[in-house]
Amino acid sequence: YVADAQGFFAEEGLTVNIQHSSGQDEHLKLLLEGSVQVTTGTAAQAVRRVEEDLPVVAVALFGQRGDQGYVASAASGITSPADFKGRSVGFKAGVVPAELLAMLKGAGLTRNDVNLVSVGFDPRVFMEGQVDVYPVFLNNEPDTIRRAGMAINVIDPHEFGVPTLGLTYLVTRDTLADGDVVERFLRATMRATAWIEANRDAAVQIVLRHAEGADAEHQRFLLDTELANAARADGMGRATLDQWRALANLLREFDVIDSDVDVSRVFDGSTIDGLYERGEIR
Repeated sequence: YVADAQGFFAEEGLTVNIQHSSGQDEHLKLLLEGSVQVTTGTAAQAVRRVEEDLPVVAVALFGQRGDQGYVASAASGITSPADFKGRSVGFKAGVVPAELLAMLKGAGLTRNDVNLVSVGFDPRVFMEGQVDVYPVFLNNEPDTIRRAGMAINVIDPHEFGVPTLGLTYLVTRDTLADGDVVERFLRATMRATAWIEANRDAAVQIVLRHAEGADAEHQRFLLDTELANAARADGMGRATLDQWRALANLLREFDVIDSDVDVSRVFDGSTIDGLYERGEIR
């Protein structure tokens, strides 16, 4: 939104039509059929799609940690995975995530030491006491729950040694082969990200033009959380293959993927690295 509103796309000679996915991996379908040239997706999605031999590749990594975590009532005394023992722990979408299993393993526990409960996407299940530990999107739901009046503790798998990664820009291999398009898109959006960091309230107002009825304070929470999670010393958007390898090993260990994945096929940082090295992103 900001790259468009501030003219960064226009300066790169790009006409960008921002589309919105309805969910259910529609964004990947649109990418693969050529309806869009760039989309967002999680790092774990990128690894899974490459294992399926789909021609997608991540060209920037914003989430230096994953976006999924857990919350517990502040009154519960649950502050770490070790405290999950004997408690009811929720999981979404019918699948126990690797991050949860890894946290339990790190605390010397297994899935048999907790009561796993499949929950939906309505946090009232947690707020009404139906589960002790509830899965959340860290950039969003903790703020929603607190604003509803409930004091909570947040448990982030990354803080307990789990090698999670978050949001990426995804393109197809054909689009990446036309490196000029990817380079111009990344230059515009990374310039926009630098502008956002320096103008956070103004950035929220730009978003609100497209998100009718959204709450400005909540949007600011999302933005601040995402920027904090994206920060890295050598430049936002960059990553190492070691980071990706650790994530792929996590997904393999806990059977999210069925085979080893060559992470050099999952992430190609050459374009964004070049932009930083030439001083084109500041």
